[in-house]
Amino acid sequence: MRHDSRYDDLDTLDHYELEHKSQDIRGRPLVSPEGKKFGIIKDLLVDKSHNRVTAIRLDDGRACAVEPLVIHDNSVVYGEAAVAHAKTGGSAVSEEVVPVVEEQVAIGKRVADHGRDITVTSHVVKDKVSEDVHLRDEHVSVDKRPVNRDVTGKEADALLKGKTVSMTERDEEVVVGKKAVVTDEVVVKKTADDRVEHVDETVRRTEVDVDRDGKTRR
Repeated sequence: MRHDSRYDDLDTLDHYELEHKSQDIRGRPLVSPEGKKFGIIKDLLVDKSHNRVTAIRLDDGRACAVEPLVIHDNSVVYGEAAVAHAKTGGSAVSEEVVPVVEEQVAIGKRVADHGRDITVTSHVVKDKVSEDVHLRDEHVSVDKRPVNRDVTGKEADALLKGKTVSMTERDEEVVVGKKAVVTDEVVVKKTADDRVEHVDETVRRTEVDVDRDGKTRR
């Protein structure tokens, strides 16, 4: 295939007509015998003598002669191999793809919050404590009692010097002291147990049936 300006465009010729409508291949794809697409046929080119269509022009401007072309229902095949294939009675060189599809299951796992939220908070509670405490109060009393007793000279000298006695009254009073003591511990922990969960899932897939002479094969 190559660019060529030696032809006239069929659309510019008022007196030239194709013998059969099937010869009008404009708009069809030009492909190789293997199905490779070269482009779309845009114009039919007539030789300078206006005797016949001798070439085609693609939508990208490239041109090629019609001799190596074989016309099929939905495409035009380019190449000498296509001509030989057609002469031996071969079928049209075209390709349609039927994909074979199947679904695949990917089974995994994720962490989901489906359980309860456990929150432990400590707070202060006031309790009233009552207890009886036995206290002792001291009292100093001064009393005078009659005495009639003789004393000796030395004792009299000592007694006559005078004597001072002091006593202090003491009372017991309640003293309250507090201390913090840990009596219990609340332990918050999380444990995990493994379990097996069975999963059943349906997947789809396609099968290709080929009907040859009324016989279906896969």
